[in-house]
Amino acid sequence: MHKKLFFFVCLIALTACNSSKESLKSVHSPEYIKAFHEGVRLKINGETDAAIDKFKFCAVQDPNDDGVQFGLAQLYLMKDDVANAYVHTKKAVELDPENIHYQTELAFMYEELKQYESAALAFEKLSKKYVQNLDFYLGAAENWAKAKKISKAIETINIMEKYSGASPERAIQKFRLYSIIDDKKNALQTLLDANKIFPENANIIANLVDLYMQQKMYTEGMQFLNSLVEIDSTNGLALMMLGEMQTQKGEITKGIVNLKKAIKSDGLNLDQRMSILISIVQNFPKDPDLKELVDYMIFKYPKSAKSHAIRGDYYFKNDQLETAIQSYKNAVESDPNLYEIWNQILLLEYQNKFWDILLTDSENCLSLYPLQPLPYFTSGIALIQNRNYSLAEERLNEALNLILSDLTLEAEVLGQLGEANFAMGKIEEGKSYYKKALEKQPKSLFLKNNYAYRLLLQTNEIDKAAALITEVLAEKPYDNWFLTTKAYLLFRQAKYSEALSIYLESDKVLSSDKIILDQLGDCYYFLKDNDKAVDYWNKAKKAGSSNQSLDKKIQSKTYYEPKF
Repeated sequence: MHKKLFFFVCLIALTACNSSKESLKSVHSPEYIKAFHEGVRLKINGETDAAIDKFKFCAVQDPNDDGVQFGLAQLYLMKDDVANAYVHTKKAVELDPENIHYQTELAFMYEELKQYESAALAFEKLSKKYVQNLDFYLGAAENWAKAKKISKAIETINIMEKYSGASPERAIQKFRLYSIIDDKKNALQTLLDANKIFPENANIIANLVDLYMQQKMYTEGMQFLNSLVEIDSTNGLALMMLGEMQTQKGEITKGIVNLKKAIKSDGLNLDQRMSILISIVQNFPKDPDLKELVDYMIFKYPKSAKSHAIRGDYYFKNDQLETAIQSYKNAVESDPNLYEIWNQILLLEYQNKFWDILLTDSENCLSLYPLQPLPYFTSGIALIQNRNYSLAEERLNEALNLILSDLTLEAEVLGQLGEANFAMGKIEEGKSYYKKALEKQPKSLFLKNNYAYRLLLQTNEIDKAAALITEVLAEKPYDNWFLTTKAYLLFRQAKYSEALSIYLESDKVLSSDKIILDQLGDCYYFLKDNDKAVDYWNKAKKAGSSNQSLDKKIQSKTYYEPKF
């Protein structure tokens, strides 16, 4: 829209002046005066079209009334009709070429019509007559620039400075004009000259920094960057740039200090703060200030999924998994359409055996992402743990149907289908699934270990189980979970003392595991230590063992085959 729409009061004043001037030439009729005043009233009431009709009547009666012409121009501007506004403004100027208001409006009209050179000339004419009015110089300079006559724009600013004196704003304006025509020498010199006059102006220094960096004059750039940070210690962009350059130069401690300051300073947007914070979390997860910074992001951007996600990353890196999971959940609550974060939640819950919440979150995730296999897979695992084997089998088969080319995930799904079928007593089906899984991932220690354990638990194929666990321990001889499968193999081979020795060593690490506690009790039973046997069976029950034979063992102080 037009830049300068004068209040219609100006029109009344101008017309009043015009009327006194014109009264020397002609006397307006009563109809003319009535139409004029009616037009003013209609304009004030917002009835623009009706007001135009009244002023047109006046223009027909007296085509030499410049006030009426200017009034029509203003009314057309109110309708965004720049073309007609220009016609009547030009007439007003022709009728009263000395009127500054008309000339100013005409200059703006040229600009609205994108006749930039005409606009520049109009403003330039005004500036020569009214040398103290800086707006006219600025109007001329802007329009010369739009007309791509940059030298004329710079010349205009130089003339203006003779009357107004130097200013940081004019220096920046000239610098940008020199930059447009790629005059690096004068662009730089303009800033350096301005810096001498205004040594503490942050905007001039910031532009010097940018210019030096663009020209790869890093030493000079760093000098001014340090000056900028000293002058404006809350300039986030300057602190970020200084911190990044310091870290690149190997000044890690100084760089990190400035980057951390930048996060809490002015001028950075969410993504810039996040970029800094992500880098620190990834590379310096134990930094003592990180907790304060991730909490600051939550405070500043409480509804941003990114803020909650970076907080989750921080706690994950610091092994505070439950807090990390909750932070990730807050992230997807802010924005559910973040599958990568859902993926992280499910994997963490799976890896840490949070079965109940894993089931809930898996179901929530697959409702949002029904074509992703992972939530079906993790739902199936959680359902197995809750002994809902038929639904688990259904979920796992859905996962299997959605996998395209992920052999690792496909093998894990097949392995869990093996688990579900073994648990339902479908031994041959369970063995078949495990075999298919190992065909997909023949080197998977996890699959070999679990298959060996199932064979020991539910079949008499001890030799086959022994071969599998031997392969596993050849790769990972000190893994406690794999060693407990070895211990169970020894138990099944009636080597109770050897089995107990491994269990006790593993128990130092896995002291709360319900399966190991149960099997420790079994070893003590066969070694004739019934008190310890019952003690460990009770511990297994307290830990939540699902062995249906456990109560019978405790009550009768006798061993029974496990039943799950």
